[in-house]
Amino acid sequence: MMNYKNYKCFKATLKRWPFMLIMVLVLTNCSERKGIGKSKGELIAEVGEHRLTADELVKVFGDQWRQKHEKVKDFVRIWVKDKVVGVVAEKQLAEEDKDFKEEIIAYKNSLLKYTFEQKILDSALSLVVDEQEIAEYLQKNKKNFQLKENIVRVRYVKVPKKHKKLNQLRYMIQYKDSLRKEKFFDLIQKENIFCEANDSVWHKLDDLKNLIPFKLYNDEHFLRHYNYTEAPDGDFIWVIYFSENRLKKGVSPLEMVRDQIQAIIINRRKQKLIQEFEKSLYLDALKNKDIKIYADYE
Repeated sequence: MMNYKNYKCFKATLKRWPFMLIMVLVLTNCSERKGIGKSKGELIAEVGEHRLTADELVKVFGDQWRQKHEKVKDFVRIWVKDKVVGVVAEKQLAEEDKDFKEEIIAYKNSLLKYTFEQKILDSALSLVVDEQEIAEYLQKNKKNFQLKENIVRVRYVKVPKKHKKLNQLRYMIQYKDSLRKEKFFDLIQKENIFCEANDSVWHKLDDLKNLIPFKLYNDEHFLRHYNYTEAPDGDFIWVIYFSENRLKKGVSPLEMVRDQIQAIIINRRKQKLIQEFEKSLYLDALKNKDIKIYADYE
């Protein structure tokens, strides 16, 4: 452990940091002004046995690193501060405090295990998840995908209040088949009317109310019993038709959670594959007598 005398020495060294940093930066600036450091291996800064060369700056900032003066100065300052702590710690800590053999072995083993597992996953993991598997997962886990907000599929247009086709639009926006849908969009295009009508997209009702100035006395009551409303907006009027809705606390539509479920399924496959692989290696090692567990610990 660090004794009091060493601790005082450590604090005194820390107080010299600003001076050391300034000296490094000054030397760096002087080198630039004198034309030193044209080669990539030119020394930029040093702390004890640690060296920072220009080729390291090229790795970080690219070949034009000299033109990024302030960023390079910050990098050098951070590098020096880090190395100073390391150098001082190396000198001041007792030998038993610097023995990291077990930690290094454990860390290396962890890295080896992780890298090996990634190789196995890359070669054996299937990333294809079909629609049926996603739908079945949703069906079995409905409680995990409850809606927290009312959502809707909606069509809406914004037209002048005195537009000659207004009444026709009120009727046509409620199309139920492809023929009426085609006629609706033909009219929209011909009259150059602003329109959003994508029945494959779900919207949060509150987000829609922030976009369009319509008001509902009771959201859930309206959605249960109605699918059409209008909202005046100056000289214009919004005509709004809800083609479908889902109320909060109900189950999220598959379209909204497909990507989430797919990620869950793939992650489960990863865990299962790794567990099966580790078990297989363990059983093989036991069979080949590569593992020896003594009686008291079996």
